[in-house]
Amino acid sequence: MKFTVVIDNYCAKSGMLAEWGYCSLLETEHGNVMIDTGGTGHVLRHNLDFLKIDLKKVRALVLSHSHHDHISGLLDIVFSCPGIPIYAGKGIEIERRGDADASRRSGGVPVGHFPNAHLIEDYVEIVPGVYAFRVPEQNRRSQYVCCRNMWEVAPDGQIIADRFEDDVSLAVKGEKGWSLLLGCAHAGLPNIMQRAKDLFAIERLHMVVGGSHLCGVDPENYGVWFDRLAEFPVEKWRLNHCTGFKAAAAMAARFDDVDWAGVGCRYVL
Repeated sequence: MKFTVVIDNYCAKSGMLAEWGYCSLLETEHGNVMIDTGGTGHVLRHNLDFLKIDLKKVRALVLSHSHHDHISGLLDIVFSCPGIPIYAGKGIEIERRGDADASRRSGGVPVGHFPNAHLIEDYVEIVPGVYAFRVPEQNRRSQYVCCRNMWEVAPDGQIIADRFEDDVSLAVKGEKGWSLLLGCAHAGLPNIMQRAKDLFAIERLHMVVGGSHLCGVDPENYGVWFDRLAEFPVEKWRLNHCTGFKAAAAMAARFDDVDWAGVGCRYVL
């Protein structure tokens, strides 16, 4: 399998564009899978063209969650790939809000109304060896969930802390073993890693790549988080997007093989 970062906050390749957002492409012998569609800067089309990515070969689209920096290019993909299967976590239609006063609309999209949409309750195999999964609330340790200034609109109209019900990650089994692909890891990175281990009997990960939302962790708590992450053997950490510079630097100081997966980075899984 080959994995390419299409959109991230930072470029790793000349000629490409960056924005606060995320999109990646997983190429497999059974078809290609796109993960998220980037942010409101709409750099998706430029980067796809620059990388010579043929959307006709994209077999499925997985949305890691409903925040605008991950779903703003959704219609570009739907119009370019009519009938493409779309996979998303249940609850993706819930209106999300951002900022301390919850005044900014930050996400929520009625994916269930799209043709060929699939809402994930637990986990589903997208193509052979590629599994999209959720971490149910009862399987999360709340200390590893960062929800500061992130809200959702409850059915009665009340603003409550975002439960990140729709958060989805992918476990993929490639030629180098299992790898974990993240969107923003809103369910909590240690929780996600534990869930992957429980669901798929994963003992060792070749690579963890994507947004980890470690930017929301107080640096005073890095030690607690990193001690927990160290319980999961990982050969390569390739984090990006919402990880944050301070957290990435701290990860690099603690773990053996850590790098930023910017726009244009390509890996064999």
